[in-house]
Amino acid sequence: MPREMPDPPNAEEVLRASEARLHEAQAVGRMGDWELDRDSGAMSWSPQLFRLFERPSAQGTPDLNEALGYYSLESVELTRAAFWEAIDTGARQELEQTVHLPSGAERFHATTIVPVKNHRGRVYKLYGTTQDITERKLAEQELRRKTFEIEDLYQNAPCGYYSLDADGMIIRINDTLLRWLGHERDEIVGRRRAFELFCPASRALFGQVFRTFKKTGLLRNMDIELLRRDGSSLPVLLSSTAIFDAQGSFVASRTVLSDNSDRKQLELERAAHATRLAELSRHMVDVQENERRKFAAELHDHTSPNLAALQLTLTNLARALPAPVLAELEPLLDDAKGLLLDTITGIRDVCTNLRPATLDYAGLIPAVQDYAQQFRQRTGIAVHLDTTHFTMHLPSNVQSLLFRITQEALTNCAKHARAKNVRIHLENSDGLLCMEIADDGIGFDPHHLGESGTTPGLGLITMKERAEFAGGTFELNSSPETGTAIRVSFDLQAGEFRRQPRPARSQAAEHSMSTGRA
Repeated sequence: MPREMPDPPNAEEVLRASEARLHEAQAVGRMGDWELDRDSGAMSWSPQLFRLFERPSAQGTPDLNEALGYYSLESVELTRAAFWEAIDTGARQELEQTVHLPSGAERFHATTIVPVKNHRGRVYKLYGTTQDITERKLAEQELRRKTFEIEDLYQNAPCGYYSLDADGMIIRINDTLLRWLGHERDEIVGRRRAFELFCPASRALFGQVFRTFKKTGLLRNMDIELLRRDGSSLPVLLSSTAIFDAQGSFVASRTVLSDNSDRKQLELERAAHATRLAELSRHMVDVQENERRKFAAELHDHTSPNLAALQLTLTNLARALPAPVLAELEPLLDDAKGLLLDTITGIRDVCTNLRPATLDYAGLIPAVQDYAQQFRQRTGIAVHLDTTHFTMHLPSNVQSLLFRITQEALTNCAKHARAKNVRIHLENSDGLLCMEIADDGIGFDPHHLGESGTTPGLGLITMKERAEFAGGTFELNSSPETGTAIRVSFDLQAGEFRRQPRPARSQAAEHSMSTGRA
């Protein structure tokens, strides 16, 4: 039995379905349509338009004047002008409006006005659409705000920015850098290459760096000087990254420049302060050495005659005593003589530690020899002095410095090294004065200095500070079971030293040094 075909929908059903789809589309697009009769002023609204304006359908469709009451004052004038323009010219109009809804919300609409003409060409009706574009407008406002913030940040950041093309031409520059340089934008962009912004001394360097930068694409903290319009210089730190195309070819640079004036000024002040501190330190050392010299001289001058007289008195007393009394008192006299000799030796050691007279009268090498001899007698540690390649005369302050470092090094060796031998090597060559003191003791790990259970290393700190205050360098090398060596170096070209022949020494002194004994 053949199947029965359903009856085709009638025209009314088709129309209702079409209207339903239109209403659904308008609801989704937040859009409504309207019509306006030119002569009567009557309007018709679609249901979606009522919802856009928060107008109850029971209030009916408003006329044009009432509809305009929803708009801001500026939008009212704009809308009236658009309606009359459409009527007068017959041209389609599009505009955006600000709407104040009954709920107090502010919304944004986009309205399209389409004029309809009769057979005589007269516009007798207007129709169109109105769409809620609030989300789009808010997004545009946010985009403009962020764009303004980004542009403001670029133009007025506390650092300079510019971009270069592959030829080094400036294609973009911010206001901050223009203010620093004192130029106008139209004087720079597309007219100047970057190297023209730099001081003559920096231009060649920039040219070399830029060629490398176009290959590597990265430049960090280049210290360079800009040239202001008034001819003054501005020190900056320059950092840059590159933009490459898909083929890896250089397109442009992104460069930031930081004002380096404060840091440069601080560096100058710090250098001046360091120089002043070094001068004060050297002066302090000189004052200390003078005080040591004065105290040692006073100690010697006040005690030596009395001690010598006391020694002579004891000798004369022993001779004057009768033999039986001398035999009885001789042990006491021997003890007194021993104490006296020990006192004389002790005062001599104190004077040597304070300021050896040999250092002032004979110079560094004999003073080190004398001190090393006393050190060996006191500790049993042999000291070998090598001055084969030492050929210059040193200022007194430098001699004092080297002697004090030697003194401190030997004291450290006696306290901690458990060494049997110490070697002192002094030479000048290739513009450098070097003194090295090395022992064959137990050594230590320098990284453990200052840790709990280890010696604090104050002697090493003292030696390092003495050397650096005088403009030299101090090096320490040590490891367990291999001994310890310190090396002090000075630049002979620094102005502190004078190249002069070494003073002649006595034959005994030359023999002592050549045999490696002190």
